[in-house]
Amino acid sequence: MNEVINKMDIYIQKELKEKTVRILFLTFLLFIPVILIKTIALLFLSATFIVYDIRHQNAELLYFLPFSKKELFLYNLIFLSLVVIVTSAIGEIFLGVPFINKFEPILRSLILLLAIFGLQMAFSGFEMDGLGWSAFVVILDALLGNIGTTDINSFAFNPYSLISFTRQGNLLLSLIYSSLICLLGFWSYVIKGGEN
Repeated sequence: MNEVINKMDIYIQKELKEKTVRILFLTFLLFIPVILIKTIALLFLSATFIVYDIRHQNAELLYFLPFSKKELFLYNLIFLSLVVIVTSAIGEIFLGVPFINKFEPILRSLILLLAIFGLQMAFSGFEMDGLGWSAFVVILDALLGNIGTTDINSFAFNPYSLISFTRQGNLLLSLIYSSLICLLGFWSYVIKGGEN
């Protein structure tokens, strides 16, 4: 366990040294409790780490270090999840809502992160532009998810709005959908690409 934490610490230190200003600016944007701003910040923040290295062909250098693709995927996901949880939690501390209701914005932000990171890793695994294509899919998800209503008894009911990771009409279904997208990213990057 200590070896895993040490390797993750080395990787995160390397990333922070190389990309400090960008990471700090995008992390600052995550404190703003507007879902559109969080979505844009998460798009660019998750593309700052391994997706950036893959796009600029720097990822091969990481494979010569003692990092496997699986470790890089998990280190990025863990670090980004911690950043999202901390920024969302700090933002919720000052709101005067009941304690249990403070977890919903954290969960919504994690759903966004899982989907966006999964999309970026999936597109990167298929050797496509992770940032560009994931931004396109996020916009498409927002458009399709916001058509109609989440009310099942309404004539304008849109089933996709329940699972949409931007609309999040049903948190559980959105979480499952985002988790599946993240698993697709894991498969595309680690399993399809072959373990290094």
